[in-house]
Amino acid sequence: MHSSSRRECHSGATAALRFAWGRTIGVLAVVGLVALCAGSSIAQAQGAYPSRPIRLVVSFPPGGGLDIIARLFADKMTPMLGQPVVVENRAGAAGAVAGKQVASAEPDGYTVLVASNSMIINQIMNPKSGLDTERDLYAVASVAPQAIIIVTAPDLKVSSLKELIDVARTRSLNFGTPGPGSIPHLLFEQFLSTLPGVKMTHVPFQGAGPALTGIMTNQVEVGSVTLPPSVGLVSANKVRGIAVTTAARSKALPQIPTTTEAGFPAVVGTAWCAFFMPAKTPQAIADRLGAVFLQVAAMPDVQERLGKLGFEPTTTPGEQFRRELAQEIKTWTTVVEKVGLKRQ
Repeated sequence: MHSSSRRECHSGATAALRFAWGRTIGVLAVVGLVALCAGSSIAQAQGAYPSRPIRLVVSFPPGGGLDIIARLFADKMTPMLGQPVVVENRAGAAGAVAGKQVASAEPDGYTVLVASNSMIINQIMNPKSGLDTERDLYAVASVAPQAIIIVTAPDLKVSSLKELIDVARTRSLNFGTPGPGSIPHLLFEQFLSTLPGVKMTHVPFQGAGPALTGIMTNQVEVGSVTLPPSVGLVSANKVRGIAVTTAARSKALPQIPTTTEAGFPAVVGTAWCAFFMPAKTPQAIADRLGAVFLQVAAMPDVQERLGKLGFEPTTTPGEQFRRELAQEIKTWTTVVEKVGLKRQ
């Protein structure tokens, strides 16, 4: 090959390489620009949260303590977040129905579960329910726990826990609760397990509201329900308050003695109200919404209203609550086994 031809060939190859390298750099630049824009869009999307309505899925029907909390918080959160916060009631299986709905929702921060420790007990009693709270959900905050109150129907002429036990030793009674595996149910079963010779039949309802209606209309003689939805009915003498399960008397119903004062110090417990999100929710979104829940709970007017309704004005941040949740699962597992509740 002539030297001139070799030079032409070398020059052509060099130009081709330069062209190819230029195209590669161009492609890489385009890819980098696309990635940069995508990253910027994601950051903007996260920064704009929330950009549409948020759903609070309540695991019990309207009228109960969880529903009261959810609607109060929704009203406060809407102007704070600049987006509507709507409440949706999904009752069933002591919280498992709502729990599974939220667990399977898109983990984008727009679906939040409002549940009580009844959901934990249901998980223990129904290990095949398809819901594992620690695996499937992410706890972001716990607020305003509720005492449990033992009440009686108007036609049952008793005025104390001792008198109720005396009647139950002479004839069979029915007791209503917000549902099987609920905290009011389990605490009352625990109470009954300490009373030799006393037998009562459990009548489950779909929430505290329906249970109170059943007690008020004498469908069942006794009830174990959360305190907040009971305050008005007890004050109006439509149901009779017998005892509350907190260590101290409730400010909402200070005339009602505690179970400890009635001689049963082992029967103490509350139903917490907690907010959960799908397990894979981005940490930044979960932290932001958790902070909002705690901010609402700390508002003086919210605390005053919750106190009058029968809630305890205490809060537990997400990290601490998640630790307590793990321990509570162990505790309630022991209680379920001790009182002999049947697992399914």
